[in-house]
Amino acid sequence: MKEWYPEADLVIQHAKVYTVAITVDEVKAGKRDFPIIEDGGVAAKDGKIIAVGAAADVESLIGPHTQLIDAAGKVVLPGFVESHMHCTWTGNNLRNIDFRPLTKRDDVKAIIKEFADKTPDGEWIQGNSWNELVWDDPTTLTIEELDELCPNNPLFCMRTCFHTAMVNTKAIEAAGITSATENPEGGTIGHKDDGSLDGYLYENSAMDLVQRVIPELTAAQRVESIEKVGEYLNSLGITSAIDANLLFDQMRTYLEAKNEGKLSYRANLMFYLDSAYGDKETHLRRLEEMDCVTGFGDEMLKLNGVKVTLDGIPATYTALMREGYKTRPDYCGSSVWTQEEISAFVCKAQELGWQFGIHTIGDAAEDMALNAFEEASKISDVRPRHHYLIHYQFPHEDQFPRMREMNIGATVQPTLVSTMGEAPQFYEEQALRIQSPGLLFKNGIVCGGGSDSPVVPPDPMMGMYYAITRLDETTGNTLSDGDESKVTPIEALLMWTKNAAWFLHDEDRLGSIEVGNLADMVIFPYDFISGDVEGYRTCKVEKTILGGKVVYEA
Repeated sequence: MKEWYPEADLVIQHAKVYTVAITVDEVKAGKRDFPIIEDGGVAAKDGKIIAVGAAADVESLIGPHTQLIDAAGKVVLPGFVESHMHCTWTGNNLRNIDFRPLTKRDDVKAIIKEFADKTPDGEWIQGNSWNELVWDDPTTLTIEELDELCPNNPLFCMRTCFHTAMVNTKAIEAAGITSATENPEGGTIGHKDDGSLDGYLYENSAMDLVQRVIPELTAAQRVESIEKVGEYLNSLGITSAIDANLLFDQMRTYLEAKNEGKLSYRANLMFYLDSAYGDKETHLRRLEEMDCVTGFGDEMLKLNGVKVTLDGIPATYTALMREGYKTRPDYCGSSVWTQEEISAFVCKAQELGWQFGIHTIGDAAEDMALNAFEEASKISDVRPRHHYLIHYQFPHEDQFPRMREMNIGATVQPTLVSTMGEAPQFYEEQALRIQSPGLLFKNGIVCGGGSDSPVVPPDPMMGMYYAITRLDETTGNTLSDGDESKVTPIEALLMWTKNAAWFLHDEDRLGSIEVGNLADMVIFPYDFISGDVEGYRTCKVEKTILGGKVVYEA
């Protein structure tokens, strides 16, 4: 039996403590102030916070078994909560080509060749996060180029949006795709004008034609991915995350990682209803067959909700818009599911007790999702479920009353929007609306911060920076006029703490430094919140604390 001691396990002294001791309802009502303690102290015991106050107030809790941290005036914040990312993919991708730093087309070609030269013939090469919109020559690679660069290995590389993949002939042949292969439901196989394949696959169902023939990682490799992504997240101050788009085997891997002591963040799992794996009736049956629903699990690992992708992305004209694109005015995009189908999913989830998150980027897709939630509200009260929109890139004033009435939240990804370079595809009035967190705060909508990693890095500091500045990195301009779309530094902090915890149904025990809460905290070397916003770009975590234990130290 573990020996128990009366003193605190951990005591932090002489810190500037941003408690974020505020409720989500207060935030929705417009309150922003909470206690900030100068020369503060925090004590933790058995994974929970047992004292918060002045440094002198926690002195009596220090004993021979206490880990004492003298913060020496540094800032202590609640551990960051990442409200939408793909932890499993991010971990797996740590072993693949990372295209994100590359802004030159020739450099993209060079790194593919580099991997091909060092990979044994026949083994798969995978890559992530290429984005032709940020290249010096924004022309996608041809299949001929891919074949020349990688002649002896099948190649599968995801675009930064994760809705498009480029593949070479070896990969196409491995999947059995020919120019005569019909498009799978909800996806598109790219062709040239002459009908031959061009090496591009659009949306999950098309990409899955190749992905399904890529050899699976071993059980040990999958657990290693969770361990590695945990180390990465902890280095960024993240102590809790929602992992979206999971299937059964991926959720089982989480349990293996937890049992092996290799899970270092609170994992909240979203079961994915993927169009590549069946039609409406198939997924309704899968929901019925699930033995557990939202909330099943413990403090480290639990089921969070169900996710559906309703539309695509602007870059491929698959985001479903109320009106056409500026660069394609006669086309409004497309949806993966019909209104009847998405309503059926949400109603079944409501009936069974699931929280539901819907990928909606286009404003017409947002309308469809809200229609579905309203249908579910006829079954029972949807407000306690914390249903939400994922991305919510084109907010409209006529949607806000509906969202407030049903307690529908939105998890947004400022880094993603600020680095994708998609604004030129829209008319000015459309572009000015692109994912405006400030509008959500001003209209009483719960707004959580996320990244959509591995599409972009999951660094909360950069997410906060882009939410505050609304800078478009691809043009140097702001994404909208005026300040209504921007957030304050305190609101940005709320996005990755108290508000984000709402999406986990954990706002009463996470996202703030209060007695009784789980002892998840981050220590920063200086106060970026009251300082120059440009400090967000360089600010790095000094220590990350999970359940009263230091899991990362710079």
